[in-house]
Amino acid sequence: MRHSLYCTQHRILHQKCTSSKTEVKTTVLSQISLVNKRLFAGLLLLVPFAAATQTPKDSTHLQPLSQQKSRSLFPENITARTYLFPAALVTFGAAATIIRENKNNRGDRLPHSPARETSIFLEPENYTALAPAAAVAGLQVMGIKGMHRPQEQALLYAMAAGISTAIVYPLKNNTRVLRPDKSDAQAFPSGHASLAFASAEFLRREYGRQSVWYTVGGYAAAMATAVLRVAKKQHRVADVSAGAGIGIASTTTAYWIYNKLKKRPRRNPDQTTLFMPAVSPGYYGVYITKRL
Repeated sequence: MRHSLYCTQHRILHQKCTSSKTEVKTTVLSQISLVNKRLFAGLLLLVPFAAATQTPKDSTHLQPLSQQKSRSLFPENITARTYLFPAALVTFGAAATIIRENKNNRGDRLPHSPARETSIFLEPENYTALAPAAAVAGLQVMGIKGMHRPQEQALLYAMAAGISTAIVYPLKNNTRVLRPDKSDAQAFPSGHASLAFASAEFLRREYGRQSVWYTVGGYAAAMATAVLRVAKKQHRVADVSAGAGIGIASTTTAYWIYNKLKKRPRRNPDQTTLFMPAVSPGYYGVYITKRL
């Protein structure tokens, strides 16, 4: 009788221990996932103030305090420091993806369910991704001038979108990361997030000096795009993080290139040559336009 009671107590203790280990393991995994999401959210919340890491080259000690603050938040010069924040987003996304893929041993590489045919007009993320860029055009129509003229803004946004596309789609086709819903292997990085954050940074650079709310509104729309893509199981947090970094860096690079070209002495229009990236599924190239 005592032996039977001892065995029963031993089994109960063993079951409690196993249950406790399972609960601890589940808690740890959930905490790791929560930390990743909080880290990504924290990084994105710092976006409007990321430009503060750069200091203009010219002296500001004789300028009013309000003007110095504006120049520190929205510096004119683009240096290596400007890329620190987008680089952090891309690094986070790439590292998380590599760790997950290695853990899964890349065993499941083919989609198991057909892609859902949804009209592009019924997907709200298509609107939120372009909303900041549309806001720039709307502000111009209302007479609120940005940093550049409308034709310059159009060129800058085309360059930013082109650079972003030229980076995102080759990565998608070469990494072949399966989407969470297993519809296809085009998850990394997120094209929607890249375009959304490129648009948000475009709005910030054109109107961020006038009011911080332009920056907040643009990045809120970009954040909504990223959240929608994750909620619809089209992407993971790592995918939209990398896409966000690529988008911000693409717009920054477009402004850097434009500033360099604008400072060069003007040439005869007949000698001008224009290069534009051309990217589509299964095709990459460059458009070269020259007046003969």
